Amino acid sequence: MDLAEIESINATTLKKLRETPEAVDFARDHYYGFYTVDIFECAPFVMFTANDCPRSQNILYDRFFEQMSMKIWCRLAHTASGIFDVGAHVGVYSLAAACLRSDIPIHAFEPNPYAYTRLRMHKTVNGFSNIVENRFGLAHKDGHTTFSWTIKPGLPISSGGGLAAGRPGVTESIMVEVRRLDDLAIVSQLGNRGLIKIDVEGAEAMVFSGMPNTLTSKPDIILETFSQNSCDAINAMILPLGYRVYLVREHAGDLVPQDRLLPRSLTGGGDFNQFLTTRSDAEITQMLG
Repeated sequence: MDLAEIESINATTLKKLRETPEAVDFARDHYYGFYTVDIFECAPFVMFTANDCPRSQNILYDRFFEQMSMKIWCRLAHTASGIFDVGAHVGVYSLAAACLRSDIPIHAFEPNPYAYTRLRMHKTVNGFSNIVENRFGLAHKDGHTTFSWTIKPGLPISSGGGLAAGRPGVTESIMVEVRRLDDLAIVSQLGNRGLIKIDVEGAEAMVFSGMPNTLTSKPDIILETFSQNSCDAINAMILPLGYRVYLVREHAGDLVPQDRLLPRSLTGGGDFNQFLTTRSDAEITQMLG
């Protein structure tokens, strides 16, 4: 394609998005370039798509992405002493945090080379010099392991990659560095009111196994997990520390108390995240307004 063809494709798609957004089909109506993200509780920022990332479909086409999780994230970011985005992908959570907190480093951890490259682009075009890109994964020990992801037609920046994760169908894989969070010098930057998002596609138990000391400072955590074994391992670590668990209902816009971390389902209507916190009922009520 040449520039004129790209501009024509973009103009057609943008016209449909303005006039009949419900009729737009991500697989058919393509868009190539930068777009403004203005759907979260932070200043607008810019992202890029080559019609190659599921995040673009959610944000640009549907104008909806983990809305309640992002609401919690943005509201807690205002007063967080440190912010870590574990499994940052192309950086949506990191970008929102950087919009709100230019005074502290926002640490983004992403071993996927495609996603990491897009994350760096987003950091650069927005001028968010406080985003610190860490091109390694977090796990239960320092070393190297396989990171793999499913090749999705037309979507090379897969959102389903994981450490040593065998994926059905055609996959790509590379060797990546992994580190224990507790062993990193930067962990001190979390402080006594840290905020962490963990979305690591099945490696969450390994991440938690490498952060027992970090947990004693009681950071607020937004977590995605679909595994009963992972839930059992994480519950054994967080419940004795006084953590409470809430299901984050993205479309309903609320938090549902649970007695422990429970595995979510891919057929659960998009409510994949859970919120782990030691905050009181009054603090949570105040946060939610």
